[in-house]
Amino acid sequence: GQARRTLCFLPAMPQKGKAGEAGAAGVEGKDVVAKTTPIKPAEEIIKLVDIGDWAPATSSEPRRRQGGKLAGDDERPPEPKFAKAKMGAGIRKFSRGSSAKPAKGDNLKQNRQAEKDWKKNDEAVFRMVKGEVLQTEEAGFLEAEGREKTWKYSQSQIAEASTVGVAKKKFNFTLPYGSYSCEFTRNGQYLLVGGRKGHVAMMRCDTMQIESELQLKETVRAVQTVHNHTLYAVAQKKYVYMYDSKGVEIHCIKDQRYPSHLDFLPYHFLLVSAGDLADLHYRDISTGQEVANHRTKLGPTRSLRQNPTNGVMHVGHSNGCVTMWTPSVKTPVVKMFCHAGHVTSMAVHGDYMLTSGAEGYWKVWDLRKYESVHTFKTYGNPAADIDVSMTGLVGVGFGSHLQIWKDVFNQARPEAAYLKEEYPGKTVSSVRFRPYEDVLGVGHSGGFETLLVPGAGFANFDSFESNPFETKKQRQEREVHQLLEKLQPDSIMLDPSRIGSVDKKIVQEFVKEQEAKAAEDAKTVKKKKKMRGKDKVGSRMKRKKLKDGKDGRKKAKDRIDGEDDSDDDDGDEESEGEGGGGGGDGKASNIGGTTADSKPVGALGRFYGKRRRKT
Repeated sequence: GQARRTLCFLPAMPQKGKAGEAGAAGVEGKDVVAKTTPIKPAEEIIKLVDIGDWAPATSSEPRRRQGGKLAGDDERPPEPKFAKAKMGAGIRKFSRGSSAKPAKGDNLKQNRQAEKDWKKNDEAVFRMVKGEVLQTEEAGFLEAEGREKTWKYSQSQIAEASTVGVAKKKFNFTLPYGSYSCEFTRNGQYLLVGGRKGHVAMMRCDTMQIESELQLKETVRAVQTVHNHTLYAVAQKKYVYMYDSKGVEIHCIKDQRYPSHLDFLPYHFLLVSAGDLADLHYRDISTGQEVANHRTKLGPTRSLRQNPTNGVMHVGHSNGCVTMWTPSVKTPVVKMFCHAGHVTSMAVHGDYMLTSGAEGYWKVWDLRKYESVHTFKTYGNPAADIDVSMTGLVGVGFGSHLQIWKDVFNQARPEAAYLKEEYPGKTVSSVRFRPYEDVLGVGHSGGFETLLVPGAGFANFDSFESNPFETKKQRQEREVHQLLEKLQPDSIMLDPSRIGSVDKKIVQEFVKEQEAKAAEDAKTVKKKKKMRGKDKVGSRMKRKKLKDGKDGRKKAKDRIDGEDDSDDDDGDEESEGEGGGGGGDGKASNIGGTTADSKPVGALGRFYGKRRRKT
């Protein structure tokens, strides 16, 4: 086993001199009076001592310097170091993408910048691993003993075993305004709910304070918070409306009619909406401009959800297909057939996608292979909504039942649910996990409420990303930084690792297109008029003739060089027979400069046929 370590307080060694002699004399029992200055009180030195391997020396001899170090340094225990295994696990946890050093290209400036960025990213990951020691909180789950099952624990039992601060996070509102849909802000401070019959409210979760409450007297199809609680969107019967935190209408977006689903991309400030007219709209809320408008051509949208990893929108349709869209591409980048009925809901977590269909099944898909991993079946009704927590817990609401599953992304399929809850006489319509908290928000036909789900939220948070305890000043500063760091819509792609890379094939095609375009432009450029007789008709014709002669000679030379390479013995004999060889027939045939085959000979004969090889 490892050696036990403890903290020992060792007194400082006495100084050399008369005081030391006086101390020694006092030990021997002699009366010696020291007439020097009094010695300062001994300082206590804290040392990390390994009891099993090392113990302090008992000698009272003062340590002397020998060769630049104090005597007795060899007796000190070694300094603690980071364990390589733990560092490797931390680096794999916090790294994003490949950590390999970038390959060098022809551009030295770009190589230096790429290496600088790589070192900066590597240093950031290393500091995050070192700072993980300060994150003392850990997520905990329910653990059953013996033959007990976690899904048998009720909410009342969990609340009784929890602290007062945790138990007060559970509440229930009974309201007669139809099925409710709920949504939390990114930091989990505020809850936005919308009833089907026109009731919309925003509430602060910790203090239970109502920020705004509206009765629109119109059908509410979906609600969505944007970058913070000061602004939210509501998909009403015909248009999308924007409201502030006090309930004042700010905008009415009439470009899209009959919207049914809303989502928001926080890093791009894009509000995404889809509706009954088979269209998908991207709108930048910072400028108010429409970024993209796609026609799905697959009927009314049944479900809509974003992939937080790359910003790609997943759209579910009535024919059981799921399509993935980006703002810069007019057609879906991926199209999958997932269910026999229409896709009722979706959720994305890392490299996995969850879908639920009207046939009563909900599936887990691996987006790296686009294959199904696990399949689960509901009973009574198909799944109305599905959501994934930060730690990977899956909440599924169907009919009057609610199930929470654990470890569904593992290779082994879980046999039973993690937790269950029943709502007799009600229909579950919305399920959303609260960020950074072990809380699940549930909207149903009788109102909305929250449940306690141990292990659902992250125990530690990054205040630069989203701070659950942020003040008004911090919120304002973060909003400014978000606008300055806003990503462009073109950066949304299926494989984010391609950002910053160069496709050589595309570059070569671009260079060829540029060269062809430059050649065409050169032909159409009007020739500059030259003076002093250089641009006369005769001079122009002379230059043209010289150029044509030069081009002809070059072509003939290229042709001859190619023919010389293919000469053989048979060709030599043939050329000797055709060349005349001194015979009478040959001499007669040379009259007039042509042969019997009407081919020029003499000065021009070397440009036709094959020449005689010199020996």
